Amino acid sequence: MVYTKNNNGGRRSATEIPALPRERHFIALFPVRMPGTILLALVLLLVPSLALGAALQADTTWSGEVSVEEDILVPEGVTLTILPGTTVRVKPAESTKTDPEYMSPLTEITVRGTLVSDGKEGSPVSFLRAGENSSPWAGLIIDGGSAVMRSSVISGAETGIAVVKGSLSLSKSLLTKNRYGLTVYGHDAAVRVATSQVRENDYGVFLFDGARMEQKDTVVRGNSKKDSYATSAREDRTPFKEYTAGSKEAGRIFGDEVILGTVVWQDRVEVRGIVRVPENSRLVVLPGTVVEFTKKDTNHDGIGENGLLIQGAIIAKGTKERPIIFRSAEKRRRMGDWDSINIMNSDTSQNIIEYCQIEDAYRGLHFHYSVVAVADSVVRNNYRGIQFQESIVDIRRTHLYGNKSGLQARDSEIVFADNMVHSNGTGMNVFRNSIVLTGNRIVHNRQEGLRVREGLPVVERNLIDGNRYGLAVSDALYGTFSSNVISHNLEAGISLRGDDNIEVRGNAVQGNGLFGLTVQDTGALIRGNLISDNGERGVGIQSFQGVLTDNNILRNGLYNLGVEGPGDVPAAMNWWGTGDVRPTIYDRANDASRGKAEYLPLRKEPVLFAWPLPAVPTDATWRGDMSVNGRIEVEPGSTLHVMPATRVLFAPGAGLTVKGKIISRGEPKEPVLYTAASGTGAGLWDEVLLDHAAGSAFSHTIFRNATWALHSHFTDLTVDACSFTDNYGGLRFTSGPLDVRRSYFGRNEVGIRDFRGTALITENIISGNRIGIFVREQGGGLTLRKNNLAANQEYSVRIGDFNDQDVDARNNWWGSGNPLDAIYDARQEPGIGSVLYEPYARKPYALVPPTPEVR
Repeated sequence: MVYTKNNNGGRRSATEIPALPRERHFIALFPVRMPGTILLALVLLLVPSLALGAALQADTTWSGEVSVEEDILVPEGVTLTILPGTTVRVKPAESTKTDPEYMSPLTEITVRGTLVSDGKEGSPVSFLRAGENSSPWAGLIIDGGSAVMRSSVISGAETGIAVVKGSLSLSKSLLTKNRYGLTVYGHDAAVRVATSQVRENDYGVFLFDGARMEQKDTVVRGNSKKDSYATSAREDRTPFKEYTAGSKEAGRIFGDEVILGTVVWQDRVEVRGIVRVPENSRLVVLPGTVVEFTKKDTNHDGIGENGLLIQGAIIAKGTKERPIIFRSAEKRRRMGDWDSINIMNSDTSQNIIEYCQIEDAYRGLHFHYSVVAVADSVVRNNYRGIQFQESIVDIRRTHLYGNKSGLQARDSEIVFADNMVHSNGTGMNVFRNSIVLTGNRIVHNRQEGLRVREGLPVVERNLIDGNRYGLAVSDALYGTFSSNVISHNLEAGISLRGDDNIEVRGNAVQGNGLFGLTVQDTGALIRGNLISDNGERGVGIQSFQGVLTDNNILRNGLYNLGVEGPGDVPAAMNWWGTGDVRPTIYDRANDASRGKAEYLPLRKEPVLFAWPLPAVPTDATWRGDMSVNGRIEVEPGSTLHVMPATRVLFAPGAGLTVKGKIISRGEPKEPVLYTAASGTGAGLWDEVLLDHAAGSAFSHTIFRNATWALHSHFTDLTVDACSFTDNYGGLRFTSGPLDVRRSYFGRNEVGIRDFRGTALITENIISGNRIGIFVREQGGGLTLRKNNLAANQEYSVRIGDFNDQDVDARNNWWGSGNPLDAIYDARQEPGIGSVLYEPYARKPYALVPPTPEVR
């Protein structure tokens, strides 16, 4: 069987031809998706030949020996049946293929229709890697279809079976000698496995994002690295940005035609063919325009062929209030209903896509040899959001979500800044580009967040969070990956393979499911990173020709450093936390076949680590010495954990704004410290501001040298065993409720200030301040109990001019003199509230400052 182009230049169709006995060959030829002989010739000239896959066009049966040399797609409505005794040999090949309907760069069999692998006992169906090539094939991928597999064997694959969406019934089968035996994603996958074996893979069964597997009499055992693993990403709070447009009647309808000169589209335009804008012509799309494409599928592969071919220029410049929408015209709009906005050989001026929403396409934006700027747009529900090569591209503030693939690029010059790439099948795949990625959020993509191959990458100040793999870098000879937060990825944070001359610096690599950082056959400088709280290993090294130094590597699940290959690893002058370092490192001392971790000498104190982003956009853990150089916001829904013995050092004017939650829990001998990076005295940094930060808590925490150390608005807050010294103000609050106990307020201008708050303040030492407690307004919500309120310079409690409520301050110690000498209230200024101080303690309570002075 040979797959060839059809007459109108669409995707391949299958034609039976005589074949060798018991063998079928699937050979990929170059496909072009645009109908019309003229357009076919144009695109053949503009697009380089690529090895793409073959989509089955009708129900198909395989038997005997089947050779799969390129990708196979079983589309919706088509059934592939494989008869007993069939051997399917798949040729492994990692290519740079760009066809969006496939899900892996490896050779794959993807099922969106139905697969019946009908093996029998003694006559199984076998899926095997062809030849001796050490690289794997992708495996079987169930993506919205269904597979019934009996007495089947799968080996030599990256993943034997991956169920993304759809159903799998597997019985009396064997998954062996794959990297992963079986992976299942999410609640949209239904998997039943009976009387089967998953063995001798690197990894056995992985279940992601709440996926469940119903199994009976199945053995998952003897897999070299891990038999089973189940994990879920944290809740994705990334907003699904959406532009809307009102319903309009189609003002103009276009079929297969060419438009010349400058043409302006507005209101509603319907496209029923390929509209070509030739060289020296220009299409201008006005704000508020809706462009809809009908579905035409001449080769019945489920993917529409209508679209735009821009060889001149396109200016689609909407506004926030009047965006431009490109979408399907079908009543039930679906991914792949139309082809693409194709921009080909358009490099004489910049094409502009601004405030646009592009959805329901095969490739939303697709350009070669062009200059394109995309800004403030939404690209969603496409097979691939954006794809390009040999182009100069600037993409900013754009949301790519809900695509099978967010972005794929090669051989281009790219600026990619302040974008959201989330909730796609794969996030970004960039090959051989000169690319600068800054300020992006690449989160909650089903496979990799960011995959970089070769090129000159600069990846700085990005959040890469909640993907299966965070950042994967391979075959890169140069590159800088610095000041990123790479966290909570389900399997690995950073993976380096086959790289050289790259720098990994100043990244927070935390909370990833198995590995923080994995290294294989790589030369790199890995320096100044915070690598902590990862599930199994902080750093796992197979082979390394570089330097691992001046990092904070601590509190990872099994080992901070695992040496997995025979070579020694230079790892001197890192900080491994407190306690004995040796048990946190796995190397030759544990297994004679492994290299030695050369970790001596080690740092006695942590490396000062600057938090990389202007926000804490997801849960984070601060350990060691943290530098805050500006104002950092803990975003709503995020929790910042500040761990014992951590020092948070603020530059002048810097501070924290907490709109999520902060848990700062020191220990009596290892308090948390918030202080100025340098200098002594008050007002050297701003404040920790809590704004609707429900559930926040501070214990055994020291605040020094601030303007207002802790400032709480509308937050239920617990402050226990904390110390506030040498600030202008210690604690001020509005609303509440607050529970402040066992703490020390001393050497501040104002220890505590209340403005319309509710608080229980008990068992504290409030002494040596100019004013101990200042009640600005509506102090009736205060309760002061068992505090030592003495030796403040002016007043221990001062009622403000606008407070007309009494303050309940019974049973406190006010010093050895008359309590009224320490109080300013209605007795000195009629019309303001009174401090109700009787009865009062005749001697001080046995209270001691809660935390020691720290380094």
